[in-house]
Amino acid sequence: MKAFIDWVLAQRVRPIVLAVVAAPLLQPVAAAFIALETTQRDFAGGVICALGALAGVLGIAAIAGADTNFFAAIGVVCAVSGVGIGMLIRRAGNLVLAFQAALLVAMMLVAAIWIVGFDVRSLFAPAVQDFIELLGSNDMPAADVAVIEERGAAVVFAALVFWQLVGTLLLGYWWFLLATRQRRFGQEFRRLALGRALGAIATALIVLALAFDFDLVQNLAPLAGYGFILQGVAVVHAWAHAKRWPPGLVAPLYVLMLVPVLNVLVVVPLGLVGVVDNWFDLRALIRPQT
Repeated sequence: MKAFIDWVLAQRVRPIVLAVVAAPLLQPVAAAFIALETTQRDFAGGVICALGALAGVLGIAAIAGADTNFFAAIGVVCAVSGVGIGMLIRRAGNLVLAFQAALLVAMMLVAAIWIVGFDVRSLFAPAVQDFIELLGSNDMPAADVAVIEERGAAVVFAALVFWQLVGTLLLGYWWFLLATRQRRFGQEFRRLALGRALGAIATALIVLALAFDFDLVQNLAPLAGYGFILQGVAVVHAWAHAKRWPPGLVAPLYVLMLVPVLNVLVVVPLGLVGVVDNWFDLRALIRPQT
């Protein structure tokens, strides 16, 4: 992987080309290439890469006769998130602080979308309907299906925002460390946490979402849940590393997280682990005592 990153950075056109190729289907990957260029050059270098990627995406749309507005939106999302995450990596200095900042920005973005009145439900209605049909085939109670139909768009939108920002951060930060010959990604990922302040906000959002049917809270609560789920994953990796668990014990965790319906059996316990760890520090039990 180090050789690949060195190859990518050897010529300034390569991150642009790779970002253009990845953008239609893997937006966080495309943004991560832009973030990598930003970390290794500077803000201006990142902007040049982002504009080149945007131009390339629009060129593909024009050649293929696709929806130019749709591809322009993809290009802008990749460009802005790539440069933003790249600058965040440069300034934060560690993954934990960068993760907290990225999650906070995601919350602010979702809140801003709600304030301006953007119709998220209509945008994601087809995806939610497909998921409801899948649940219906598994004989899920009608009341539960109705809840998902009501709040599904908010959950999907929050997931996309979280994946775009945090996914770009994780991939971009890993590549940044490889480019600078640092081997501390695993160590920093195992320390991942929301922290007291952001953890308090996230906990309050989840509690309020369970008690009140207020749109803004319902839209932000999934982001809080995703943050705690990722913290739960970090806790599992910390214990696996400390106890020297075989890799095969952790791998099924990721497989189950990708399986519809069954992923609830994994993400809910992981989220609970993340909440408990944020307030009681489960990882303290495996640290060497001094």
